[in-house]
Amino acid sequence: MALMNPSSRGAGVRRSLLFALAGVVIALAALIVWMNRPAGAPPVAETPALPPAQPEENRLASGKELYGNYCGACHGEKGDGAGPAAKFLYPKPRNFGEGKFRIISSGNYMPSDEDLFGVVTRGMPGSAMFPFGHLSESDRSALIAHVRSLMRASYEERLRREEAERGEQVDTEELRSDILRMLQPEQPLSVPSEMPGDANAISHGRQVYLKVCAACHGESGKGDGSQDQRNADGTATKPRDFTRGIFKGGRSARELFKRITLGMPGSPMPASLNTLTPAEVGDLATFVLSLSDAAAQEKVEHRRTTLVARRTDTSLKDPIPESTWQKTPALPMVVSPLWWRDYAEPDLKVQALHDGRSLAVRLSWQDATRNDSPIRPQDFEDMAAVQFFKGAVEPFLGMGAIDRSVDIWHWRASSHGSPARFADVDTAWPNMAVDMYPYEQPRQGPRMHAPERQPRDFVTAWAAGNLRSDPTQPFTGNSLQAKGVGSVTMRPRVSQLVNATGTWQDGRWTVVLVRPLEVDSQGGAPLAPGDRLSVAFAIWDGAARDRNGQKLVSIWHDLKLE
Repeated sequence: MALMNPSSRGAGVRRSLLFALAGVVIALAALIVWMNRPAGAPPVAETPALPPAQPEENRLASGKELYGNYCGACHGEKGDGAGPAAKFLYPKPRNFGEGKFRIISSGNYMPSDEDLFGVVTRGMPGSAMFPFGHLSESDRSALIAHVRSLMRASYEERLRREEAERGEQVDTEELRSDILRMLQPEQPLSVPSEMPGDANAISHGRQVYLKVCAACHGESGKGDGSQDQRNADGTATKPRDFTRGIFKGGRSARELFKRITLGMPGSPMPASLNTLTPAEVGDLATFVLSLSDAAAQEKVEHRRTTLVARRTDTSLKDPIPESTWQKTPALPMVVSPLWWRDYAEPDLKVQALHDGRSLAVRLSWQDATRNDSPIRPQDFEDMAAVQFFKGAVEPFLGMGAIDRSVDIWHWRASSHGSPARFADVDTAWPNMAVDMYPYEQPRQGPRMHAPERQPRDFVTAWAAGNLRSDPTQPFTGNSLQAKGVGSVTMRPRVSQLVNATGTWQDGRWTVVLVRPLEVDSQGGAPLAPGDRLSVAFAIWDGAARDRNGQKLVSIWHDLKLE
């Protein structure tokens, strides 16, 4: 039995009274939801049904391992949203201990297991929370169990700290019982099984929208209303552009009904439980959906698929004829920003070939501007990368793990310029004053101070062995290795076996990367016909100032070599 002094016993009484009062408030909220439900409308199941329950001990052990592999790098080991990758992501990863989950279906704003299962399954389009629908249902259920354990642990830590600051002792059993009640979701909101989608509903929904939504989302729904908005944690946010059809909770009238009625806790999106009737909410959801094409969501929802590298008789040592690529299916690939911004849909298409000796991957995407001369500090170049993993247990998407490294083939637009065009600072600032080193060999022409004409010791990066700074042996493609966030390393010169070509025409980049299948241990993962491995893609838009972790990425997909 926990020892309690009189003050702690009083705190227990106060806590009991507090929860009794909270119970009354919750009951009233539930009554309001029930009274506002459409007549005869049964509760509608949220998201996919949960699988049969496993023994709790097994679920927690499995969930902890899965969380460490797939989630901890972003959400942090303790679920505080402060993992090593978090600083590269916007919106920031969820802090589970705050208990403010955006996708909910109950009036007390606590997510149900079904809510969490849906988020894990489909991800949250419009953020860096990617889907894990490729995991088994039991694995996803185990992940949810571990997330709930992190929520309980965080709440307990915070409440213990608050009690300690007041000089009170804690009754552990009572505290944990209170936490379980706090985190228990209510019955789900009653959602109409069907909502009208006719012209009258859209017209009425627009009237409701102009009264309650346009101030933030703009009269046309482009998210161009009030821009000075903050989440509960103080981070800046912007209203959603409905015309793009990107909805974090999924594109359906029922899901929008829940978002509009209950709001999105922790964000400026308020609840309308006491301001709109269910009929108004239904018409409003119908109108919002009418602002975008139903196919728009398909373009932003990540779904794992298989890319087949077709075997060809054409040698991949020479430039690959267009006729060969035309015989190879092009797979549409969804990519989205890790650091969210308004972006033009790149329409990325991916193809793959091998000839039994080399593997070639071709990426083609829309890019309105050609950015291939990053000379000034404010200039950034277009880039692309393909990430591979060969092994049994796939690592974290963001640059692998310490015990499961990933191979990265990297292309930079600046690698294809002519010396005259890429004359470095000589052309960017033609009238600058330059000190001449005593042993420099100046020359006339566009590059008065070309690096290769100077002593190597005076070109610091070159002297330090940076292969990217060696003007005598430029690489068209780079072979990199990574073992976790912030660990990207360029392979040694002898292992730089990736060749790349890139062309920009009519607002579209086409990039081909080629590497031999057989390589030594320093050259990356050896490949062979019949292999199956994981593959992911990334592109950078220089005009959008993309660089480093600020880029558009895909999820893991499967690559199969015929």
